[in-house]
Amino acid sequence: MASVVQFYCGFEFYRSALGGLKNRIADMNLLVVIGTSAAFFYSILVMILPEIFTPQMRNLYFEGSASIITFVLMGRYLETRSRNKATDFMKKLLNLKPQEATLLVEGKQIKVPADSIVKGDLVVVKTGEKIPVDGVIVEGSAEVDQSMITGESVPVLKKEGDSVIGGTINTDGYIILKAVRTGKETFLSQMTKLLFEAQEKKPSIGRLADRIVAVFVPSILVISIITFDLWYIFDRPDIAFLASVSVLIIACPCALGIATPIAVVSSVGRGAKEGILLKNPDVIERIPEVDTAFFDKTGTITEGKLAVVESMIYDKNMLKFAYPALSQSKHPVVDAVLPHIPFYDRKVEDLKTFPGRGVKAVVDSMQVIIGNRNFMEENGLKIYLPEGRTEVVIAVDKKVVAVFLLEDRIKTDAGYVVKKLKEKGIKTVLLTGDRKLTAKAVCGEAGFDECYWELLPEDKYRIIIDYQKKGRKTLFIGDGINDAPAMAVSDVGIAVLQAADLAKEAGDMIILSDDLKSVLKAYSLSEETFRVIKQNLFWAYIYNIIGIPIAAGILYPVFGILLKPIFAGIAMSLSSVTVVANALRLQIKRLEV
Repeated sequence: MASVVQFYCGFEFYRSALGGLKNRIADMNLLVVIGTSAAFFYSILVMILPEIFTPQMRNLYFEGSASIITFVLMGRYLETRSRNKATDFMKKLLNLKPQEATLLVEGKQIKVPADSIVKGDLVVVKTGEKIPVDGVIVEGSAEVDQSMITGESVPVLKKEGDSVIGGTINTDGYIILKAVRTGKETFLSQMTKLLFEAQEKKPSIGRLADRIVAVFVPSILVISIITFDLWYIFDRPDIAFLASVSVLIIACPCALGIATPIAVVSSVGRGAKEGILLKNPDVIERIPEVDTAFFDKTGTITEGKLAVVESMIYDKNMLKFAYPALSQSKHPVVDAVLPHIPFYDRKVEDLKTFPGRGVKAVVDSMQVIIGNRNFMEENGLKIYLPEGRTEVVIAVDKKVVAVFLLEDRIKTDAGYVVKKLKEKGIKTVLLTGDRKLTAKAVCGEAGFDECYWELLPEDKYRIIIDYQKKGRKTLFIGDGINDAPAMAVSDVGIAVLQAADLAKEAGDMIILSDDLKSVLKAYSLSEETFRVIKQNLFWAYIYNIIGIPIAAGILYPVFGILLKPIFAGIAMSLSSVTVVANALRLQIKRLEV
């Protein structure tokens, strides 16, 4: 059974070690091969030819070699599981594009595959349909949901002459657009390209063990050979063999091999309890170096949905006539406003929608007008409202009966999280696709150091690249598809609860709770885990520094103490127990929030 583990499960170690030697590279693979092979073949000799050993040397170490290979393989698995994720979320991104489109040819509407559209084609997009290509509207108007691009929670009115982006949704209206960019030139294709670039630039974790092992492995070989030669010269071949084997066994990389993976295992378990999914162990090394934290606004700092923050009801009895008209609308503001209006079940007549402005209808012979201030003015109703909020004005029978002011409210703990990050010396920056007035209001309320507004995904991506060129270590926290390029290129990417699938794939961490303070817990957990890894590696190397000379017999001439292989094996196990116990502290360590 030990042979199966040694030569089947551990075959890759042998192949990699041989490849490394051909290239004059001594790494962890060679140390695994040397240590486990020494323990394994020594045990084989003791089992088959026990008479060539003195009674005190007849010990077996099969379980030692097998357990070492198992632990190191577990670490390799943990480190590679989170890699090569680009393919999956590239497919998800490309799937945002609709499969079919409606072309306008000589006045006739024809259904065609979206991939067949070429520049100059006229494309019809109706209410509820996805826009298949990047283009310019040549006829009509519509409210377009661009949340996947800008993160804005409110659809944007697009009219003749305005540009639209493939993959966005026509929520209300009828438009004919002229295709401007198709194939690899489209926004979605460019976004995919950015993600590939980001993945290529993502730095890998600096493996402290491997860097030191490059010197450590040859040193152990030399020490083992010198140990054998010296004792042989002193005419003690029994001690020569015993000491040289003890050196190899005590230097076996059990503690080194599990120092990182056991800490990661413990960290992942603790993170799960706290609602934090650690997708990429590499982030553990990078997060303590972060000096700039970028936040998306909608759904990250804010709740991601409109809510009534102020209402002015002038005639509750007349307000009920608005209920039938609103209940038939699919506009995002309806969910926020409708609960504030008395229920009234009546038939709606002559319902007309005016994209980007409002609706008109007749209920019980009463004319109902619902919309923004501009729509009210168009209908002869003057009203004065504060800037910076989304307004819904309701008029019945040419009289304003209610006004509702809506906002995408800031999460209650947003300001606290920003403050705590600033206390750590981290610069905080808000990146949003929203308009300037809204962005500045959120920035001031939450206490950000800096704010950028009206951004597209590539803008967020470029801003982070610019900061990195200045030597800044970046953290990005977001929740939307539009955040994926920025999240992927950042040194650390964190996706919050409501994150789209693409953002979750691009992030190194996923916050599974709705509590923004979990960001602080994630930061604290990474810091503690990295601290534990450094401690583990330190103790593993200290153990070797002390244990190897004793195994070589340095105490024998003066004190008559010789570390036999069985005790070398015990010492090796104790070093592993120390490392594991230290890592398990993460399960009970209090995380700072």
